[in-house]
Amino acid sequence: MKKPYTFSQFLCLIFLFLSANAFAQTASIKGQITTSDNQPAIGISVRLVGHKGSTLTNSKGEFALNNIAPGTYTLKVSAVGLETQERLIEVKTNATETVNFILNEDLTQLEEVVISSPAKKFAEKKSEYAARMPLNNLENPQVYTVVPKELFVEQISTDLKTALQTVPGLTNITQGVGSGGIGLSIRMRGFSGTNAGGAIRNGMATNWVSLSDPVNLEAIEVIKGPSSTLFGGVLVSYGGLVNRVTKKPFDRFSGSVDYSTGSFGLSRVTADINAPLNDDKTLLFRLNAAYHNEKSFQDYGRQSTQVIAPALTYKVNNKLTLDLDLEFYNTERNTTYIGSIGPNVKAKGFDDLDLDFKTSFTNNDMLSSSKIFNAYFRANYKLSEQWTSQTNYSYANSDNNANYLFLKLLTDSTLSRQPMSIPSTFGVQQFQQNFVGNMKIGKLRNRLLVGLDYSQITSADRRTGQFEIDKVQFSGTNISIPDFPVDIYLDSLGGAARLPANKPSGAKRTASKRNYETYSAYFSDVLNITDQLIAMASLRLDHYTSEFEDYKQTSWSPKFGLVYQVVKNKVSLFGNYMNGFSNVPPQAVYGVGDKVALKPEHAEQLEGGIKLELLSGKLNGTLSYYDIKVDDKTRPDPDHSGFTIQDGTQISRGVEADLIANPFSGLHMIVGYGYNYSKFANAAANVNGLRPASTPKNTANTWISYKIQDGKAQGLGFGVGGNYQSDAFFVNTTAMTFKVSGYTKLDGTVFYDQSRYRLGVKVNNITDEEYWTTDAWAYRENPRQLIFNISYKF
Repeated sequence: MKKPYTFSQFLCLIFLFLSANAFAQTASIKGQITTSDNQPAIGISVRLVGHKGSTLTNSKGEFALNNIAPGTYTLKVSAVGLETQERLIEVKTNATETVNFILNEDLTQLEEVVISSPAKKFAEKKSEYAARMPLNNLENPQVYTVVPKELFVEQISTDLKTALQTVPGLTNITQGVGSGGIGLSIRMRGFSGTNAGGAIRNGMATNWVSLSDPVNLEAIEVIKGPSSTLFGGVLVSYGGLVNRVTKKPFDRFSGSVDYSTGSFGLSRVTADINAPLNDDKTLLFRLNAAYHNEKSFQDYGRQSTQVIAPALTYKVNNKLTLDLDLEFYNTERNTTYIGSIGPNVKAKGFDDLDLDFKTSFTNNDMLSSSKIFNAYFRANYKLSEQWTSQTNYSYANSDNNANYLFLKLLTDSTLSRQPMSIPSTFGVQQFQQNFVGNMKIGKLRNRLLVGLDYSQITSADRRTGQFEIDKVQFSGTNISIPDFPVDIYLDSLGGAARLPANKPSGAKRTASKRNYETYSAYFSDVLNITDQLIAMASLRLDHYTSEFEDYKQTSWSPKFGLVYQVVKNKVSLFGNYMNGFSNVPPQAVYGVGDKVALKPEHAEQLEGGIKLELLSGKLNGTLSYYDIKVDDKTRPDPDHSGFTIQDGTQISRGVEADLIANPFSGLHMIVGYGYNYSKFANAAANVNGLRPASTPKNTANTWISYKIQDGKAQGLGFGVGGNYQSDAFFVNTTAMTFKVSGYTKLDGTVFYDQSRYRLGVKVNNITDEEYWTTDAWAYRENPRQLIFNISYKF
């Protein structure tokens, strides 16, 4: 006997019937968008007003919107910098409506305004900060790299460190320490950039030795060479600087929410929400936020980060635009480093040590924390058709509570654990007024920048000395790593008297303060001598004062460049002379005194090369040779701890090449190579003629990805790339050499990208390489890591 339907079965049948009926009665819209010169318009947004459906045109300018309920809709075609077009259409049941658009712009104009075009986004080198004036890459005699947010989204970069790994010539990107802060230390062109790992934000100074998050970044700009003429000499290195360009609000509602999870307990949520706040779209708001938790790959270690970054743009009128950009960043994490190679160490490098890579020698209570606030304000006023005023203000504050743990190698099998506590505050203020002119002198085009700048950097800390708590045997037989005696460490912070009797009395705190002020004036003039020959002349005057050292110093920084476009807007030959400087406060010099006035360090660079922009900007390449010489260089006195010597010269020469290509829609290629020769000259006997530490000779990086643009698999993509770094020295003196081995790290990703969502899987360090990054200290980097990511876009 046939059983009657139950009530639940009956409801399921009704649901299936209604679903099938709704699915059957749908419609589609397709079409093509072309330019006025009959070329396909790529990367144009097509959406239904008031509905969720939207898409981008493919490499043929075609688009399709499917599974639409029958009815009447307004179809909207738009792109940044273009006049929006709308068309009222009616779609019928089970039918496909064809709608074509012709844009008023030709292909050349379109490429200038559709900056979201997937066919060329990665290869563009657009920067308003590299020259602080309207100067494109082929007109600029300086080398720089722009990493767009699309690249580190594709690579599922969960931190700034990973996002920087695609930049040619950057080496030893490592978590660094200093004065109680936690930051990124990098090497560029043979020089340490302890302050250059992100201390410049929208062209202005933020706090040094401070971390940040890529969630609110539109792009990362890496500007090569000593750049003091436009950026000063305090927070940049002689090798260059990293400028973080933040996201700006735009004039429509849009956003995304992302979640990433994976190895080492990774859990990361991000959000990006943009909306106009009034009907005429003159008041625009954008909010980016991130919440990040992750454990270490080692037996102990963890990190937690929270970011909130609101931005506001107010278009007061056709001449005046105001921008306000805030950033709140909190982080707590382990800060453990290895270094200080003792005289009884016989090994010649880290690879010679039987050191378990996954043993941390710490615990989850030994943490450093930072609370960071950054603010940026800009008023852009069009004075006339030829002149623009730019008023910029930057403010930054960091409240740090550092609990560093340094592991000093005593022998090939033992180390000592030496903590250090530095509660500190950092402060930065910078005010900048620029006047930018774009005019003609007779028949010659002339672009002129005139600026005034005031900056102040302050800090205060109360630090303990680095003191030994215990000794640990890490190699040999019957190894048993004792727990980190955090109770002894915490007790010691109250003063030496609270230490156990058998421990050294090294925990007594000493106070330190800084207050540096700099008053600057500068100009930069770019003159088109002919349509293809361009000359640049720039000069900066800095007056630097240090309150607590009662010290003043004035420095000049010139810059000259020449560009000849062999093929107009396609191939340029360039050359430059650039000067960088570093004002050195009085230092303790052995046998002389505690506060001895030192000369400013000066770096001079000569550079020449070729730049290419071919295939309508889809192929971008640079090849350059540089020669940098730093005179009156300071360094720690190797024979007298706590003292400084200023005894010589550092020479750095090298070749850098990068090729960034989007030869056709969907394919992205980035290839970079750097060779560097560095040595100390006219220096102390123990380093004279030797190569500086942490400066590998050869570096290379690549990233190649492809996303299918058409057909049923449209949106499916694959990416693979990696980084190579040759051997370097961690210590290199006549008394001792200690090597850090080079490495090759490979990463890969598979993703599925649609108009409303994105799914991605990333494997970092596919071959599970054990490798180190180094600056003043050594840091063990992550082994293989698997990351899953899902993004919803609206």
